[in-house]
Amino acid sequence: MDAESLVQIEQIVSGAISKETQALGASLRQELGEKAETLAAALRQELGEKAETLAASLRQELSEKNEEMKRHSGVLYEDMVHKLDLVVEGWQALHQKIERLETRMEHEFLEMRVLIQLSYRQLQERVETLEQRVQLIEKRLGLSA
Repeated sequence: MDAESLVQIEQIVSGAISKETQALGASLRQELGEKAETLAAALRQELGEKAETLAASLRQELSEKNEEMKRHSGVLYEDMVHKLDLVVEGWQALHQKIERLETRMEHEFLEMRVLIQLSYRQLQERVETLEQRVQLIEKRLGLSA
């Protein structure tokens, strides 16, 4: 075989290998593309299912937390109402004590006023009696003018 024949054989073999490689590459690209699409679809489906499951779980948990917060708020509200009732009762008791004290003080002031008036009248009578006696004594002694 001469060199020319070798070159021709080499070209034929290279061409054949190149065509086979191209065909194989195209086949691999197509197969990989199909596999990628299949995997992407499976991933989308799985992620969608996981997202739905997670969303449902979150909704359930939020609903439970919401109910718990409602119960807790109800308990706090009832406690606050109870404490407010205690404050109102205390205020009413103090108000009643103040009213009783005012009534008692008014009564005692009235009694004190009556006693002072009585004492004043008694003192006034004693002063008048003493003045009359002094006038009588001055008259007897001739000191009156």
